Amino acid sequence: MKHWKRRSFALLAIVLQVLVLLEPGMTMTMDQFMSSLDMIRSGCAPKFKLRNEDLDRLRDGDFSFEPSHDLMCYTKCVSLMAGTVNKKGEFNAAKALAQLPHLVPTEMLEVTRRSVEACRDAHKPYKESCERVFQTAKCLAANAEGTFKWP
Repeated sequence: MKHWKRRSFALLAIVLQVLVLLEPGMTMTMDQFMSSLDMIRSGCAPKFKLRNEDLDRLRDGDFSFEPSHDLMCYTKCVSLMAGTVNKKGEFNAAKALAQLPHLVPTEMLEVTRRSVEACRDAHKPYKESCERVFQTAKCLAANAEGTFKWP
């Protein structure tokens, strides 16, 4: 468990370093965004038994398959790292909206805002924390007008 926390903090530090390199008022480029998704994936994926095909499907917003519990918990790991959910899997839309200008490329900003607004309560019908986060991510993908990307 300590190794997992150390690795998560190291990965978070890398993501924060990328953000610090951006000048105030600047947003990420699409290349920087995709690199940050890869870094987050490399921090969370090894903790779970996952198929690369499933991860790649999530990357492109394809949630049309039955997820394993590990895959749902992977979405929680990613969201915890991003700081958009708590340990109970509750989505913090206000925090997500505040981070958007720093975490997504300009061309994705408005549609991502609308998606977050549409999905702010998507977790509420679910009890299990990993499923809550998975269902929120699924909602975000469904509302992203084809622009959704996941680590």
